[in-house]
Amino acid sequence: MSPRLGWHYGPHWGYYHSEVEIDRDEVTEAAKTLLAKAHLGGAWIDPHGAQHPPILLDGAILGNLWEEADLTALEVAAYWAAPFGVKAELAHDKRIVGMLWVDV
Repeated sequence: MSPRLGWHYGPHWGYYHSEVEIDRDEVTEAAKTLLAKAHLGGAWIDPHGAQHPPILLDGAILGNLWEEADLTALEVAAYWAAPFGVKAELAHDKRIVGMLWVDV
């Protein structure tokens, strides 16, 4: 994934914002393509006992889930340009269930 430029530190409140605009259709299409080819790996368990299976493609971790869900049934909710691609929230039944790195 290529680094994204355009991140700026906000005024004295200390937040970051991106000047890079990404088309929603591009993100959705790229996510659907990745999720169609990907599979879930062995879940790791957080301190609260919840399982988090990674989303894998060719041995690379593309993201992870916070709940069990069918990868082909997931939808892109919010997304934003990050320094090494686009980070997209994955939703199932209008509930955020994971995150995915997408290169668009």
